[in-house]
Amino acid sequence: MSEFGLYPDGDEEVTRGLRALYAAPSGYGYWNELESRIMARVASVELAWWDEFDRWVRPALVLAALLIIAAAIAMNRAQKEATDSAYSAILAPPPVPGPENIRPTLMLDRDATLRYILAPRPDTSRNH
Repeated sequence: MSEFGLYPDGDEEVTRGLRALYAAPSGYGYWNELESRIMARVASVELAWWDEFDRWVRPALVLAALLIIAAAIAMNRAQKEATDSAYSAILAPPPVPGPENIRPTLMLDRDATLRYILAPRPDTSRNH
């Protein structure tokens, strides 16, 4: 078995070939060129946090337009309902008073009538 216990010992030739294939390059030229490619890519990319918002500008503008339209529709409907309510309050017939509103008025009229009938009258026949 191998050192990790995964492969049988008979495949040493394959193992050596794979290690040679996947081994890191030994020359400094490869590493220097890899570093220069990485640094060139980093230098060409803007790393500012606000650059991420560039992707969201168009969807955000569309969403803002939809919200403005929805708010305008809601305000229009609210204004229409307020106008309709005001017109109906002005043009509606006055409410008919109920018995609780009529009774005190009738009692006052009845008392006044009774006082009128029972009040002493001046004699108007003597003057004529």
